[in-house]
Amino acid sequence: MTISIRHFGRWDRPMVGVHVAADGGARARARFLLCRPLGQEAVRSAAVFRVAGERLSREGVESLRFDYHGTGDSPGDESAQSLDDWVQDTLAAHELLAGDGELPVHWFGMGLGAVTALRAALLARHPPRHLVLWEPVFKGSDYLDALVAGHKAELSMMFAQPWEQIAGSGKVAEPTVPGDVLGFELGDRLVAELRALPELNVLPALRRGLRITCAVRGDQPHPFNGHAGLPTLTLHTVEHPTDWMSSQAMGTAIAPPDIPRVLLSTLN
Repeated sequence: MTISIRHFGRWDRPMVGVHVAADGGARARARFLLCRPLGQEAVRSAAVFRVAGERLSREGVESLRFDYHGTGDSPGDESAQSLDDWVQDTLAAHELLAGDGELPVHWFGMGLGAVTALRAALLARHPPRHLVLWEPVFKGSDYLDALVAGHKAELSMMFAQPWEQIAGSGKVAEPTVPGDVLGFELGDRLVAELRALPELNVLPALRRGLRITCAVRGDQPHPFNGHAGLPTLTLHTVEHPTDWMSSQAMGTAIAPPDIPRVLLSTLN
């Protein structure tokens, strides 16, 4: 298995990615772009993306996982980022991976990375053949609320006290957005975009001819019930739900086994 670090992107938006070639030196049969989520979810799901890349490699598929500009190992001002910029970053990563265009390219996005991938797929000159959206953010305002709630939950765990008691003691400041939430800075522009983000809508991408697989939790409502009969949309119930905002997910070396299985199923 050949793993290499790739530096790419515009001069003013440099990025870093990890490319994993098809195992055994044989010509790859497909390519997969792996789009990570935001902040702590990206940190805590790192093993998922590493394992996915390794499994794809063993099955003759090369992959590229990358950090958007201003996130992870990519340089840039964290507080100055936006969804629109990350869409352009995703397109740049796609162009790098697609190369000569001779092999089909598929995309996998988790959390907010799924939303970014869906938006980018509508703009790509040569869109991905299949798009896998894993537990995508359904609505931006709900996602912001979840981030703040997750921050409070982590503090409650740290101090072994209910949040109301911690807040009343004045030990820590109330988490707000824009601001630092779960150890990452959410800037004005990103927060404004998330607050204005409507409910996730896959229909424009389906009309463009993309095949889409959406992985959702069985115990949570989602906006896809009305589309269940569409032939190019597949719904998958997540078999091992994980709260990637929680520190309980930190350091997990076991990636949900249905992720690589679903990714490989899109190649058929």
